[in-house]
Amino acid sequence: MAGMPEADPELVAEETLCLLAVVSARVAQATGGADETFAHAILAAPFLYRDYLVGTAMLESGDQATAELGAVIGARLERKMAFYVAHFPPGAHPPPPQIREKMLLWMGRISPPKMPSGPEDRLDASGVVDRVVHHGRLMSTLLKA
Repeated sequence: MAGMPEADPELVAEETLCLLAVVSARVAQATGGADETFAHAILAAPFLYRDYLVGTAMLESGDQATAELGAVIGARLERKMAFYVAHFPPGAHPPPPQIREKMLLWMGRISPPKMPSGPEDRLDASGVVDRVVHHGRLMSTLLKA
């Protein structure tokens, strides 16, 4: 967000959570230290977060329209998850070049229109690819322990 203050924070959060959930699930599947139930639980993280936010909003407002908004957000998350699931094969630990390639798509999806630089320049400047690669390695190490 620091490099793109005009980006929609909700969009960035949803896309990032979906991307990381899929990468994390693929690492868990490939590591062998976790069963398939664990990978499915990781894939559910974006929906659990949505449920938490919607539930909190419902309790605070008492408005039924909030529940309907939850369904809209859920459908949006399902489309985003399907996108990332299709780009990361099950059971394979995503290598750094694949993570970078798919994160270029992620950057394009979170970027507002008419940015002065391309997605590749913004991605490289953010350093976020290295963080995701490191996250995958850390998860792999922890699951093997």
